[in-house]
Amino acid sequence: MIRRTLVSLAVAAVSLPASAVPFMPMDARGLAMGNTGVASANRGHSAHYNPSLLAQADAEDTFALLLPQFGFTVADEEELIDQANDINDYIVPRFEDLFDDNSSNNFTSAVEDLEAAAEQLASTIENLENLDENSTQAEFESAAQQLTDDAQALSDTLDVVDTRVAEVNEVNAELTDALDAISGDPLRARLGVGGAIAFTGHKDIAGAISFNSNLNLSGRSFFTANDQNLIRGYGQAAAGYVDAAQDLPDQVENLASNVESGSFSEDDADNLLAAVENVADYTSDPIETAGGSISILENGQLSAAAEDPELDSYVQVVGIAVSEVGISLAHEFNIEGRRFAVGVTPKMQSIETFHFVSEMDSDEDIDEDDFDNSRTSYSHFNLDIGASFYADDKRQWLIGVVIKDLIGKDFELMDAPVQGSLINAVIEGGSVSLSPKIRAGVAYKANTFDLSADLDLTENDPVAFEKATQYASFGGEWRPVSFLQLRGGLRTNLAGDTNVVSLGAGLSPWGVHLDIAVLTDLSNPEKEIGGALEAGYYF
Repeated sequence: MIRRTLVSLAVAAVSLPASAVPFMPMDARGLAMGNTGVASANRGHSAHYNPSLLAQADAEDTFALLLPQFGFTVADEEELIDQANDINDYIVPRFEDLFDDNSSNNFTSAVEDLEAAAEQLASTIENLENLDENSTQAEFESAAQQLTDDAQALSDTLDVVDTRVAEVNEVNAELTDALDAISGDPLRARLGVGGAIAFTGHKDIAGAISFNSNLNLSGRSFFTANDQNLIRGYGQAAAGYVDAAQDLPDQVENLASNVESGSFSEDDADNLLAAVENVADYTSDPIETAGGSISILENGQLSAAAEDPELDSYVQVVGIAVSEVGISLAHEFNIEGRRFAVGVTPKMQSIETFHFVSEMDSDEDIDEDDFDNSRTSYSHFNLDIGASFYADDKRQWLIGVVIKDLIGKDFELMDAPVQGSLINAVIEGGSVSLSPKIRAGVAYKANTFDLSADLDLTENDPVAFEKATQYASFGGEWRPVSFLQLRGGLRTNLAGDTNVVSLGAGLSPWGVHLDIAVLTDLSNPEKEIGGALEAGYYF
């Protein structure tokens, strides 16, 4: 029904909903420090950030194991959820109230009352044929009075409908503007798991075996022109109904005067009867909707198509999952007394793309098979290359740079059948790029604290609908005692307007590390949240 239809538009807009994959490892330490790590990552995390750091480990560091690592982020940069909740909490209830049988301002009842008043008037006019030269003056006066009463009832009903039309148009405008404002606004989510084993004790070469799997999702809702036409159509149809009946009360009053005086003509009555019957049977002009061309009002009543309308606004989700296993190798060189390290990570990647679309008011259950059918799988060989060097003899200032996913490639998205579409609509697929990402970093290492900063040297395209990213990140770690680490950081998007603050802590008794991190947007926590958890073993 209409209530379900409007609620589905607002609720589906928060559902969840392609070009590139961001540089954002999901480890707890780096995430807590603003997603820094190109120069500041510990040896166990080096393979994920900059493989050359494996060769920069301290002499007593020989082995590290990270397992497991979990992390996630959910971002609503355009505050889609807040806007959709406002629509659902404030605007939609007002619209529902206009069609609620128990409401005092029921739009549907007002239209039905108008039809009933017109039918009553038509019946009274038809009864005028019973009057002739043999009728008494009292019978003429009674008929005239009935016409006057019916004209007044019609006029009163027109006033009510006119008021309801103004209310419907006001709510329609607010609802349409609000839905149009959030149409296309993105939601994004990222989920990552991983682990690594690092061997850094050999004096000539250090190595690591790492794996990680990251799922990146980007979704949006799209409010179509068909559905805009539908919502606007209710008020437009009722306004047309009022216009069609607007002159009838005055015409009836004129006829009543003639009847009372006994001077009315059958032609006048027949002409007025035809006009009243046209109002009682009023059908509004057709409008284009997802269900085809429909009339909101048919024969003076809300049509079946308007009572339970078809929508074609939809929710679209694009995703890419990248799972990779890499072997990192690093070596520190000494040229003219200046030390620098180079590291490489050749890796095999398993890549899956997803493209799913569903109409907002679809009654079909969405299950795992629907997403499986939108999946395309690929295999790809890739390479990370990193370099780093200490800028001072005390080995406190470390500078690093890394190129991730050096061998770029595009991966196709399947065309997506629109779930719930009656016309078997299909949204054309595109592609997702796994493109090179370049990041530089600097870190300062002291006995009880570390400071770090990273910068994306390239702007990274979004996965699909969200904004591009070019992160500048800052972080620090303080070690008040040897087994406790407290961390904080800030990440800002130079290509957008988001600033994310992060906090975290670590415990490391007897070489066992337990780390946790959380992040949120600095201006509005609902715009982005995330967290990470990991366990590690350092010897």
